Amino acid sequence: MGVFGVPLLRRLAASGLSRVLDVDMVPKGSPWRDFPFGREQRAARDEYLAIFESARAKSYPAVDAFEEGRGFAIDKVWMDQLALITQVVIKESAINYQHGRVLYAEMRRYLETHEVSPTVIETGTARGFSSLCLARAIRDAGRRGRILTFDVLPHDVPMYWNCIRDCDGIASRRELLADYRDLLGDIVFIEGDTMAQLDHVSTGRVHFAYLDAQHTYENVMHEAAYVMDRQEAGDVIVFDDVTESQFPGVVEAVREIEGSGGYRAERLESEAARSYAGLTRR
Repeated sequence: MGVFGVPLLRRLAASGLSRVLDVDMVPKGSPWRDFPFGREQRAARDEYLAIFESARAKSYPAVDAFEEGRGFAIDKVWMDQLALITQVVIKESAINYQHGRVLYAEMRRYLETHEVSPTVIETGTARGFSSLCLARAIRDAGRRGRILTFDVLPHDVPMYWNCIRDCDGIASRRELLADYRDLLGDIVFIEGDTMAQLDHVSTGRVHFAYLDAQHTYENVMHEAAYVMDRQEAGDVIVFDDVTESQFPGVVEAVREIEGSGGYRAERLESEAARSYAGLTRR
């Protein structure tokens, strides 16, 4: 049967997605199923809350202007609460989850000019923040879509996630996101490396993509090539971490795609260490 199991197959069949992927392609012995964030919680609840309060108090004028230009803005209270369980982690760099605002505004603008039920490809699911921001944008536009999101992390294996939810014990991603069941019906979580998995997925047209998995040139170009082969005029790819000093491979890939002439690029910097690029098919 494969690691996805009968419940997912039934959900895929009910939603018309049963032919999207080959469910037997994920290796059952993946090391990412064995507590990749550690075998105990990383911090106390108060520490996560302190990081959260600091992160949500920051201002981002460039993202404010982006939302104003697009004409749409995500519900900030909703996004902050989602970020608390999916973005606030213990790490050396500062917490920045403004990509949720960028993705929401860009998707809403896209749906203003495209009367479609969008198919979305996301790479780099992590805890599910971006997928849910995109799902919320589609739902707020009065549409239903399908979001296929890829990550080496499993969806139904209990573990610690290096987030505030760990204070209540181990949980699967499905359990971590239990309060968002109404949106999860539009998301298919696909476990595995995109270098192996994308070739086993059938989507038809990809209206919108968000690429944020492995940040090497080879990985980004592999993902982008898959998406570009399935896009039409006006369709969008958003790249995260387009920052030369940290991820030169991402920057090189974006430049190459833009230079090919098939896409028009727009860049946005939320802060010095975090930039995005939105590419629109000509």
